[in-house]
Amino acid sequence: MQRHGGGLEQDRAPHELTEYLTPERDLFRVWHLGVPAPDPHQWTLRVDGKVARPLSLSLEDLRCRQQVAVTSFHECAGNPTNPLVPQRRIGNVTWGGVPLAGVLSEVGPHADAAFVISRGVDHGVYGGAYHSAYEKDIPLVKALDPNVIIALSINGEPLPIDRGGPVRLVVPGYYGTNSTKWLSTLTLSDNRSSGAFTTKYYMDVEHSGDTVHRVPVWAVKPNSIIVVPANGDSVTLGETLIWGWAWAAAPVERVDLSVDGGATWEPTTLDPRRDQAWQRFSYPWKPRTVGEYTIVTRAVDAHGNVQPDEPRRNRVYRAVVFVRSR
Repeated sequence: MQRHGGGLEQDRAPHELTEYLTPERDLFRVWHLGVPAPDPHQWTLRVDGKVARPLSLSLEDLRCRQQVAVTSFHECAGNPTNPLVPQRRIGNVTWGGVPLAGVLSEVGPHADAAFVISRGVDHGVYGGAYHSAYEKDIPLVKALDPNVIIALSINGEPLPIDRGGPVRLVVPGYYGTNSTKWLSTLTLSDNRSSGAFTTKYYMDVEHSGDTVHRVPVWAVKPNSIIVVPANGDSVTLGETLIWGWAWAAAPVERVDLSVDGGATWEPTTLDPRRDQAWQRFSYPWKPRTVGEYTIVTRAVDAHGNVQPDEPRRNRVYRAVVFVRSR
């Protein structure tokens, strides 16, 4: 199997975020162990572990099954904690493939199965250590979500190799690290994976009083970004439409906006969510004086979770905008 790449996380050019659907060429690309070169004719997906009937599927087997399409935001867990960094590892695309829930129903999970461990064919050095495979896990209850798919396409086209093709896992609502590329094995287990990408990496630290918890980087927390006007833009006196995108694992129910750095807040107009896609928000702003303004947005999801104003990957978004006379 030929490989290319240095085995380090790779990041490509940012996109403008102006379109509802992000072109595949503009969506961020990240890998940890280099890009393999799997032979589609020899490729198989093995489903095993705590199941009654282990199963092996070829690429043709998957193509012959009923296909579904799911439009979903796709966010990297490495999205910068500083919202002023130009690179935003977020996009919104339509994935096509086979629902994972249907495949799991065929294999018959055991009563004690609680997690689905996914592995890719990529292997190599990351963080100074050799890894025999990129391995992740998700709870079985999430794997049974009808939006979770064994993906074969993106925006109606076959998955490119450097996008995880010919087959990858896609877990809408979870950070991209959980959507294992070059998918080769799904193992049902009563325990989480013991691999480095679930124990050493992609574990957040949360504090509850004096207690410190390490929690998996799974469900996406509420986030938002202003698209227009962009950070550093100038606008003229009069009405300016501020708009952007908001997203989270649960539907976003509200996006608040401040034009005075967070001192006061106003509600925006928010579009309803379709599938697992991001949601557009807008606010007609009528600045009356020239000068520099700091515009801030914060999203609130259906569970009441609010974007925090602290150094986290979903920190409230800020854009400095200059208002000039006509």
